[in-house]
Amino acid sequence: MQPVGRKRSRMAAKDQLEAQVTVAQEMELAGKAPVSYEHEERKPVTETKKGDVTDEHQEREPFAKTDEHVGVDTKELEDIAADIKEDLAAKRKRSEKIAKACSEIKNRVKNVLRTMQLKRQKRDYRISLKLPNVLEEFTTDEQKDEEGEGEKEEQIKIFQEQQKRWQQDKKGTERD
Repeated sequence: MQPVGRKRSRMAAKDQLEAQVTVAQEMELAGKAPVSYEHEERKPVTETKKGDVTDEHQEREPFAKTDEHVGVDTKELEDIAADIKEDLAAKRKRSEKIAKACSEIKNRVKNVLRTMQLKRQKRDYRISLKLPNVLEEFTTDEQKDEEGEGEKEEQIKIFQEQQKRWQQDKKGTERD
């Protein structure tokens, strides 16, 4: 934002310039030659007494009170230059903050991904350690089940044989 004092001085200069333009237009319409003053004659900004400013590729010193530019308000130009520098500095700071925030977010994402990968690796390692034990238990259970089925069949045969004996014993005791 521009300081209030600068804004007011610029507005006052603008109003004064507009008033001069309207007076000149009115005089032209009335048929009179517009009044011109020597200090109002202005050269383009790039023209100086020594040559073209664009030939100089170095940064110039701040404008002095007596400048090479004839009729140019150097104080206003200094104010504009200061405002531009402030804006550029603010933009630079903002872009640096954004770059820093982006790098921090990028680092956080990397850390999260790294921790997730480590957790996954630990889980897989634990599972790989448990897997042989689980497989061994499964095979022993299967063997027991197979043996258990064989034992059941044997028990069933034994039970059937005992029933036959009882029945025979009952028949034998009934005959007697």
